[in-house]
Amino acid sequence: MGKEIETGEKTENKTEQNNRRYKAFISYRHQPFDRKVAVTLQKHLETFHPPKQLEKKEKWRVFRDETELPTSADLSQDIREALENSEYLIVICSSMLVQSKWCREEISYFKSLHNNSTQNILALLIEGNPGEVFPEELCWSEEIRKNAEGEEIREKIEVEPLAANITADSERKSLKKLKTEYLRIAAPLLDCRYDDLYQREQKRKIHRSLAVMGGVTVVVGGIGIYSSIMAVRLNEQKRLLQEENYNRMAVQSDYMWEDGKVTEAIETAVDALPDTEDNMSVFSAEKAIAEKLGVFQRENFLPVQKYETTSYITKVAFVNSGKNVVAQDATGVYLWETESGKLVKKYTKTEMGFESSSWDLDLLLDKEKPLEDIKLQKNVSGGNAMTDGGGTNELMLYGYKKIMTKGEAQNSYFYLTCEKRLWRVNSETGEYESFEKVDAKEKEWHYNSETYAYEYRKIDGQFARDYQEYKENEEIPGLWEETGKHSLIVYKENDSNQKEIYNYEDEKYFGYFYDEILSISEDICYVNISKYDDNGDYSDKIIAYAVENQTIMRNKSPLLEETIEEHSKDDMSWITSPEKESFRYAERIGDYFVVRSVYGTNEEYCKYRVYDYKTAKKISEITVNAYTCYKDEKSALIFKKEDTNNYTDVFLGILNQELILTELNTGKLIYEYTFPTEIIKIRYLENGIIFVSLKNGKEYMLGIREIEGVKNEKGYGWVIQDFEKEIDLCESYENNYIGVRSNKVYLYQDLENQNAEEIEEDKVLLYQTQNKNVKYPDYTQSKTIKPVIEDLQKQGLISEVMWSYKIGDKIFLYGRDGVFYKINEELSTVEEKITLKEETEENKNETSEDITVWRTQNQNEILLEDETEAHNRRAWLINLDKMEIRYEIGDDVKGQFAGYSQKENKVLMENWLEEKYWLCPLYTAEELKELGTKWKNQTD
Repeated sequence: MGKEIETGEKTENKTEQNNRRYKAFISYRHQPFDRKVAVTLQKHLETFHPPKQLEKKEKWRVFRDETELPTSADLSQDIREALENSEYLIVICSSMLVQSKWCREEISYFKSLHNNSTQNILALLIEGNPGEVFPEELCWSEEIRKNAEGEEIREKIEVEPLAANITADSERKSLKKLKTEYLRIAAPLLDCRYDDLYQREQKRKIHRSLAVMGGVTVVVGGIGIYSSIMAVRLNEQKRLLQEENYNRMAVQSDYMWEDGKVTEAIETAVDALPDTEDNMSVFSAEKAIAEKLGVFQRENFLPVQKYETTSYITKVAFVNSGKNVVAQDATGVYLWETESGKLVKKYTKTEMGFESSSWDLDLLLDKEKPLEDIKLQKNVSGGNAMTDGGGTNELMLYGYKKIMTKGEAQNSYFYLTCEKRLWRVNSETGEYESFEKVDAKEKEWHYNSETYAYEYRKIDGQFARDYQEYKENEEIPGLWEETGKHSLIVYKENDSNQKEIYNYEDEKYFGYFYDEILSISEDICYVNISKYDDNGDYSDKIIAYAVENQTIMRNKSPLLEETIEEHSKDDMSWITSPEKESFRYAERIGDYFVVRSVYGTNEEYCKYRVYDYKTAKKISEITVNAYTCYKDEKSALIFKKEDTNNYTDVFLGILNQELILTELNTGKLIYEYTFPTEIIKIRYLENGIIFVSLKNGKEYMLGIREIEGVKNEKGYGWVIQDFEKEIDLCESYENNYIGVRSNKVYLYQDLENQNAEEIEEDKVLLYQTQNKNVKYPDYTQSKTIKPVIEDLQKQGLISEVMWSYKIGDKIFLYGRDGVFYKINEELSTVEEKITLKEETEENKNETSEDITVWRTQNQNEILLEDETEAHNRRAWLINLDKMEIRYEIGDDVKGQFAGYSQKENKVLMENWLEEKYWLCPLYTAEELKELGTKWKNQTD
């Protein structure tokens, strides 16, 4: 008997479950993208054939409601019956799901049918984070267990129902991920592991060939065939095994690419291409190299060098005018030569003499300054531009390229610190020395003068330390004691020879005042005082003291004293309900001083206080709703109207995923940019040009110039660069970029394709000819093919046909669903099929005129062009014998398919934004191998 499941008075075993009408019920919001995913997923599951090795001959039916539910108070009877007759519930999770009453009702009702368990519920995440988009009904389940007395009790437990994740920065990329991720849904439906299912699906045809060959070999061996024939068979089997291995490497390359291991993915794809003497074709490897190297584009943003550390990288930078790269991980700090990738030196606690220290070795850099100038190359022609698609809530366009930056940090030195020691490192040679030499008199004040060290910290981006004055005890010679007199030493431009010394008395605060200083100049000093008074009451204040003759006037009334947080020792409510405001960070920004604090039960509000720096007069308070803020070293920017030509001074708050623009003097919101992923890097010019790099790998350029007082329409910006993969950190210097993923740093450059030959527009028609000898016509309505199509459609084997033709002795069809079919010689069924693209709502308006099939120099191959989507012309080079895709050409804003020359065997590419055309060869496997090896040798 199967495992029994109790549902109210109703009990059913597993066999009865499997006899249900539907394998799964898809629950989703009836929003455009949610529906696209639901339609595509249903198609994948209903056309899926389980691998023979699993011995499960199942053909699934999947329920998907086509209409919104009626405005009634309960689920309709049809929906209830469908849920009752479904073995699994698949929930498509997007940001709007929690607001859907009916989706939540469907989940609750399905759970009630299954003992309030989520065991048969699968979630497909298409947008956002699970914690934000999963409704409560998905996140708990009930289990029945026995207590100590042996009684059965129900226990409510938290669960994580996520089965698959196709979140990406565009709908196209999400649907592309669904091509393989749907197997994560299919695996539990088959009660098997995803990894096994994926490998079996990818290798289905190869395994079939091997099985046939293996069977022949066994039979032949059994009847004692001649050894010479056996040798031929064994050689053929060996060849097939080699081909399978190459295909496995190509699949592995795709995995690496998706995981952001870019150089490793290209190297693996190159290794997956057989050598010429191997006498075999591995189209999956050819396709992998063509896609990853972008061989049909004029220029590609690709990694040319890789630097690797031991563990997760937390900091990275260009130093020595871009000639070197420095990075930090948990084991130490690394310095490489940028061009060669050679490791100059690794700095560790052991080398610096602190092997057993609990302190970490830390990398410090000079304070980053505003850029002076940016040179941009305008690529857009005729005012056209293309939106980023899934970028932000604003309009982000392609059309500009950064070609030169003035004012980038030279970083001739970087700094290392550990346990109150500070070293200055020459970024070219890697040699290091103490930041400053301890004064002989100051050494004399301490018993162990050789190891005495100062505690350095940064104030206003410059190194500073406390200088304590001592005196010798009159009764005990050689014993030195503190006088209570302190000085603050600030090293200008981090030069140990340029000192600004500020005096202050520290008896009142027992030596802690130095740690409380936030900013200092010749006129004013800002501090954050956090303390308990004599009654045990706590307060956190921002205080500003005047500075006169290099002395901090702490004995005079402060210029500013503002309480950020306070509570009585007798009032403990702040512990159980921490809604009170808390200080987080403060910094000087030009002529202003900005204090950032947070408040709210979950610190979901961020408040900025802006003061005139010299007078400490408050200018404005700005409050925004944001759970997390950007890195502390740059929490805000201020732009003066005389620099930006704006009607007002602009305050820019930098949050985790947002930029908030407000009027500086009033705090009034102007507008905000909300990004799809977190901000990892901000660079800017004082004239209001901002460069924002995101975790999704995109770098945007935004303009805060000549803005209106009120946001009447969306702001806009430009996509300047795109790593096309998620990154953890990034930096740029001139035309070099570095992107960090985990423990690897990749150096990127724009590489020109030497095989791309630009041509003038007046020659384009030569490669778009309508000559019948160059293209296969559409014979869908012919007397020969039309009856075949109608019969196959009656059997439900093919969709609506957009193009068909008989090539050789086989008929080939291309359907509206994006599937390319090969019909068997008897014209009775589909022999093989491959999916070229996913079916979408837009496909409904496609016509056969949008499809062109080109004859190539190889009679066993065609070039199928699809122009059904606006500004998205692409083509597939298909091998008809193996029914495999060799290349997908186009589908990129940088260049799209535009034509083909059979005589020259070259494809015509177009960048419609720039109105430029170029030719690229239809590469052979040998040519691709040569290109990949050349790239590999360059990175090595």
